[in-house]
Amino acid sequence: MLNNLTPVSAVTTAILTALLIIFFMERIVGIFIEKKRTSMTVAVLTYAGVFLFLFLTTRFVSPNINVYVALLYDSFLIFASCYAIALNYKFSTTRRIIVALSALPVFFSSNLFASIFVRLIFQTNIIIYETGIILVFLISPLFAVIIATLLCRFKNIEKNMAIAPIVTIFILAITMFGIYMIHIFMFFVMQQSLITDSTSLIMLTVMSAMPLGFSILLFYIFDFTAANQENKIKSALHAQEKEYYYTQCQLMQESAEQIKAVRHDMKIHLATLKDFTACASTEDIRGYLDSLVVDIGKSEVYSNTGNIAFDSIINYKLRNAKSDNIILDLNAAVPPELNVEVADIVTILGNLLDNALEAVANTSEKYIKLDIKFSKGGLFVKIENPFDGEVIYNEDKTDNTIVSSKIGNEHGYGLKNIKQSVEKYNGHTKITHTDNIFSIGIFLYVAV
Repeated sequence: MLNNLTPVSAVTTAILTALLIIFFMERIVGIFIEKKRTSMTVAVLTYAGVFLFLFLTTRFVSPNINVYVALLYDSFLIFASCYAIALNYKFSTTRRIIVALSALPVFFSSNLFASIFVRLIFQTNIIIYETGIILVFLISPLFAVIIATLLCRFKNIEKNMAIAPIVTIFILAITMFGIYMIHIFMFFVMQQSLITDSTSLIMLTVMSAMPLGFSILLFYIFDFTAANQENKIKSALHAQEKEYYYTQCQLMQESAEQIKAVRHDMKIHLATLKDFTACASTEDIRGYLDSLVVDIGKSEVYSNTGNIAFDSIINYKLRNAKSDNIILDLNAAVPPELNVEVADIVTILGNLLDNALEAVANTSEKYIKLDIKFSKGGLFVKIENPFDGEVIYNEDKTDNTIVSSKIGNEHGYGLKNIKQSVEKYNGHTKITHTDNIFSIGIFLYVAV
């Protein structure tokens, strides 16, 4: 339709339309994906390429294009452009497809509403004025930008998509099919000149706003479902946290009671040892000392950094290590207070220890080496253990990312949850392995 305008008006309208559509897509992508992956140079080149693509396709589209072809053409235009922008963000291919599909109902609902709205202004069934054509091309993406900006208030979608990807894609496809049918119906009404007065046009405008409202409702459902799942996860983590703390308090109380008992009986023990040195054999003395050591070490505290979160998780997870004949090499040095949510500590440290304990349970060589250090705003956690499982890599084979060292269908969730918590602190996860040694290093940017 821009071919009907003067060259200056057509170019100006195409430029402004392309810029508004890009801004709309950036908003939509931001709802689902939080952090960028590419460099500034690559991002600028991506946006420039998308702008050129939108400008050319908008500027030179045929005014006589069939309505069915036009819908498919515009769908491909929006989907391809939004997917290209999503490539600047670190997420899976499936997630990018969902993001690109999510842009379609919002954009087409806005386009439908804008078209009817402009016709209401001009009180005509077919827009023949240059101003009307320009308004349709500008108001449509402008409405989309406004709606996308409002949708940015849904903060839970970017954290987690609780609905299965295939179900999400199906819902979006059904939604778009409904919007396509409404588009075709509206076009038929306009072409047949069934709108005879302003009252009918107002009613049609109200009807055209319904798909827009449904698109907003769709995002609300995504956000509500994600928030509900996150609350369930937080509740589960909170329950684990309380169990860890309770166990830690028991350990601390038992240790304190044992120390008091040892002090109370110290004179008796020393007197007994003195008598042993006079008349007992070396073996008797050694046996008596061994019994004292066992009594003192019954409730061994593996971690005593002063940070209740770290200490409780480590001591709880490793409480049965000695009875399971697991050799531990622990070095933990963290301040009592860290700017890290306890839920994230539970997720990261709890999953690391669970995975390590599960791995060494199936090996003849049983040891776990855990190093935790804090220095200059950085928290470093590294765990190393033997394993005899199969290393499983990313299923889409887009990179060599390890998702699990376990065998079976229930794999990858621990490492996935760890990486999600690490990303909250702009951290890094490094996984390495040999034929029988598995190692995970984690670095978080935190403050005391």
